[in-house]
Amino acid sequence: MAKVVESIDRFNSSVRTLLILLLLIAFSTVSYYGYSIYHEKEIALAAKDKEIEEKNVKIGELEDEIDQLALRLKLLKIDRRVARMKVLSQAKPEGAERVQTVLQFVELDQHGTPLSQPQKFTIDGEMVYINGKVVKFADELVEAADPLRSASICLLQKIYGEHQTPAQGFAIDKSGERPEVYGVHEKPTEFEQKLWENFWEIANDPDKAQQYGVRSANEESPGMKVKQGKQYEIEIRSSGGLTIKVLPNEVET
Repeated sequence: MAKVVESIDRFNSSVRTLLILLLLIAFSTVSYYGYSIYHEKEIALAAKDKEIEEKNVKIGELEDEIDQLALRLKLLKIDRRVARMKVLSQAKPEGAERVQTVLQFVELDQHGTPLSQPQKFTIDGEMVYINGKVVKFADELVEAADPLRSASICLLQKIYGEHQTPAQGFAIDKSGERPEVYGVHEKPTEFEQKLWENFWEIANDPDKAQQYGVRSANEESPGMKVKQGKQYEIEIRSSGGLTIKVLPNEVET
């Protein structure tokens, strides 16, 4: 009999323990869901804040990429002044068949300052052509603002009129020498010297051109039908070639 009572007590104890455990589990579950429901807004808000923060980080990264792209595009579009000319007179001399144009011409540095005293040229005709050797560098060098190769460069050679051949034109820069405007060092570097001395060799050798970072090397001769009293600027774009544009009348030479 005593063993039976002891067994019943032991069973009841186990049942009570199980019930207590079940109650604890139920209480924990109810508490968790109650906490979740009570703090549902706070939890959702925290999740939203985290999502917004992650999106802001991505936006910041995209803005950096956009800024870099904008800078690269800007570098590719930069125009550099290389020379300026002013039409001093334009008339047909007595006994002449055509109009003669007298020009004042001066090369400029990167700040627009004259490199030397202006030169005077008498051109046969009204159309003026500027002939120069142009070196265009690889876009990645321009984008990276390479100290020497961040912009196309040119060696101005001749200026002539519509009724003259380039060979009859007036010499501007000395052939095979580096223009002063591109002298970023006190003395020409080996790179600069070789570039101008071996211009046509580089132009005709893709491997050598790649070695120098050159995209293309060729001669260009933009022309402009000029008018008396007008001033014109010769420019070169970072990734492009020579252009001639008219200046406002109030600009002083």
